Parts: sequence; C-alpha cells; structure tokens
Amino acid sequence: MTQMHHSRSMPTLDAVPSTLLVPLVARARGASIFPWLDPHDAQAQQVLKNNHTLVDPLLQDRASVLNVLWRTRLIKQIGDAFFQQHPGAVGINLGAGLSDYFQWLNNGHNHWLDVDLEPVVAMRHELLNPHSDTAQNEHIDLSQPGWWQRLPASVREANAPLLLVCEGVLMYLTPAQVKAVLQEIGENAHEGSQLVCDFMTPLGIGQARLAPSVSGTGAQFLWGAHNGLEVARQHPRLELLAQHTVAEAYGPACCWAEMCLSPWTGGPLYGLAHLQITEP
Repeated sequence: MTQMHHSRSMPTLDAVPSTLLVPLVARARGASIFPWLDPHDAQAQQVLKNNHTLVDPLLQDRASVLNVLWRTRLIKQIGDAFFQQHPGAVGINLGAGLSDYFQWLNNGHNHWLDVDLEPVVAMRHELLNPHSDTAQNEHIDLSQPGWWQRLPASVREANAPLLLVCEGVLMYLTPAQVKAVLQEIGENAHEGSQLVCDFMTPLGIGQARLAPSVSGTGAQFLWGAHNGLEVARQHPRLELLAQHTVAEAYGPACCWAEMCLSPWTGGPLYGLAHLQITEP
C-alpha cells in the first residue's frame, strides 16, 4: 500500500537547530541556481514537497546555497573513497539536521548513524522516509561533555575506522565546546577514522547578520578557524589530510584573490577540513 503524505507546516525549533532548513532547501532547490552542483537529494525534495516551508528567502542567500552544495559534493566524494577502502564501516553524521548522506553512500555493506538533538531526531522520524535498516538515528547533544559515551555500544566498541561528518555545526558552538567535541573524537575514534568538518574564518565570528539565511533564526557564529591545520591542532591524534576552500567553486580568479589575501585572513573564508585519526 502506498503511504500518503499530507502537506503540513514544519515544526518550530530553537535558534541553532532551525538552521537545518538552510542545507535542506539548498539541496532540494539549489540546483535551480547552481545546476552543476545538483546533489539530486531525493529526501530533501520530498520533505519540502510535503511541508509548508518558505523557500525563496533562503534561496536568495546564494552564498550559503553555494557553500552547502559545494561541501555536499566534497563530502560525498570523501565518503565514497572511505567506504571503498572500508566497505563494512560505520559513518556518523554529527549534527545531521535533516541531511541524509546514506542515500548516496549506502553500499549494501556499511552502516550509518545520524546524531542530533532530541527535537531534531523527532523531526527526522516524522519527515524522512526510512530507506535502509542499516541507518539509525540517535539524539545526543554534542555540546555536553562525554557525548561519545552515549553513542551506541556497537559503534563505540567497533574495532574499525569510522567516517565522521560534522557540517554546519561547529561554527555555532563556543571555542571551548568545539575543542571538547574534537577532543572527544581524538580520544575515542579508532585509528584510521576520518573526520570531515567545515569551518569559517574567525572574521565571521559574531557576523551572522551578514548571512540572510541565518540572521532571522537568532543563531550566531561563535567559532572560526584560520585553516585546517588550526582545526587539527585541537588534538594530537588529528592529522590534516586535505584542506578545501569554497573559492574553488567560484573559479581560478577567486582562488588567486583568496591566496593574495591569506597573509591577512590566514586561510579560506569558508573551508572544509579532511582529517584522519592517527597515533601521534
């Protein structure tokens, strides 16, 4: 029997959790602006189809839409490479919002865990169509110390590398909270695990009003990093494998301009750090 979905309004969330609408709308409708970055996100498209969501105001923030689509493509590429090397491994999206990377990364042998706050996980259960019995949701607050111990025992005790994704999350935490999150990962993740996280320049701290898609939520940018090495230095087991900059999506001229400005900015205005857990 076909399941019927009725149009309804999106539940109300607090400031930071409400920012999950930005990547949701970008992945569902951003291809109308940047067709070459279309992630073909069937889940996001279905959620918007079934819910009353103000799409146009979020799409007008073209920089944020580009950031989301650019990092989504990179995370998919990194995830594909990771699961080719570790086909039976577990992937964890820390602060998943309404993202569903497993729709792209499910190889039939791996497992996936989406982690977020309790009201967000409740939304995931209500709005997302489950498409695999090897994907789970878990409500965990990353800002609380010891959150790693609240992961399922099967994940914590796995004697194998993990793929950890943390996008659109760290910039809303305080520097102390970011350090604590990265230390939890550095102290507990199995050697060979990989972490992909985005970061913004410290120049953006306190400037959420300049991002139209975020300014109306009440959320604020509290943390930034000059570059991926600065992220890696948060724990001795974090090794930077690669650093990417969104300037790549704007073309060579923008990359050149960013390089010229790096003595003052210290690195990308917005970037993605690809790290590995190694023994120091």
